[in-house]
Amino acid sequence: MSMTQSRSPVRACQPTHLLHFEPLSPQAAGLDVPCDPQGRVWLDALGEQLRNDYFFARALIGRLFARPTVRPVAPTARC
Repeated sequence: MSMTQSRSPVRACQPTHLLHFEPLSPQAAGLDVPCDPQGRVWLDALGEQLRNDYFFARALIGRLFARPTVRPVAPTARC
């Protein structure tokens, strides 16, 4: 799974997949970032806060977060 910028934009309102960062600590929060089916994140489609959170989570894989997984978005959860 690649966690790099994709050439095709992920629509901010209708993501089909989420890159999920599961926390290693039960009291910590996870993070979901819109991505394509291969786990590529289009950085320009993210707001500043989510982009910063994404970089933070990526940098702390193995310390605060498990390796991320790609999850399909449930049809009812789409914008």
